Amino acid sequence: MSPIFRVPGGGTFFIGNIRAAASLETLREHNITHIINAQDVDSENFHEHTNGGEFAYLRFPIAHWWRAPDVAVSAGVRAFYAPLFSFAERALQRGENVMVHCLAGAHRAGTSGISLVMYFMNLSAPQAVGYVRERRPIVDPIGSFPDLLKRLEKALREKKA
Repeated sequence: MSPIFRVPGGGTFFIGNIRAAASLETLREHNITHIINAQDVDSENFHEHTNGGEFAYLRFPIAHWWRAPDVAVSAGVRAFYAPLFSFAERALQRGENVMVHCLAGAHRAGTSGISLVMYFMNLSAPQAVGYVRERRPIVDPIGSFPDLLKRLEKALREKKA
């Protein structure tokens, strides 16, 4: 598990793998309270129904982004990412730590993490990829993910204009 950034006066965002997500010890050691599962919708949220609600979960199956409505336009890209950004922002601003994971913490979780860096740090896609890779070298947005990151960059830029 790798810390990626900290919100000033708030929580820390991490990228991890399935082992980190499954380990109560690891989650507690890093004070993780919010977990983003970037795998497919049928994958397990390991501690979702245990420990009295100790962990909040968001399913964000990023690999299916191309199925989302209107992702050909910036408004559709922003709508696709809205749950991710909202979930992370609420927790981080309250000082709670957030982790995104997939199987290896490289492709799906890595691309989700890059997207959050773009959103929170106002970086371009290439800048965000470099920033995240400095902190977690195995991150590698493969396949259609570079296209998604370009679309997000455009959508974030247009929102600010």
